[in-house]
Amino acid sequence: MAAQLAPAEVDVVMERALAELPVESWQVVDTRRVGGRGPRVDMVLVGPPGIFVVGCATAKDSERSRAKAAMSLASAADDVAALVGVRRDEVYPVLCLAGVDGADGWSRGVTTCAASNLVETIVFRRSLLTPDEVERVTLEIGRSMRGGSGKHRA
Repeated sequence: MAAQLAPAEVDVVMERALAELPVESWQVVDTRRVGGRGPRVDMVLVGPPGIFVVGCATAKDSERSRAKAAMSLASAADDVAALVGVRRDEVYPVLCLAGVDGADGWSRGVTTCAASNLVETIVFRRSLLTPDEVERVTLEIGRSMRGGSGKHRA
């Protein structure tokens, strides 16, 4: 069994995973530390392949807890699509597992991946959004979820 990670360690793992995102074409809205309106997710990643609502779990989380998180992410993807006016198939829910290797999978519309291959999981899809659409969607998500601009670069 993989080592169990504390929440602060999960933050470090996610920051390292996201460090590999191509900053020229991706935007990150980190919603972990702010209260606000909208769906509860850890972060929203917006790039050419679409919008990714990402939630994190750890090796210590039970299978039931992970299933509940996945269902919540699927619902959040629906909410984000409606929020920013894009098709639901442009929004991908992703459950990122820290402390687990080889955790790639897909169930009930939610992709599961290890933190070590989060970027690989999301980047290598066909492009759906133009750079202007990435910018617009990021600003809209930030406004809607935080009540402010909410824009952050990857």
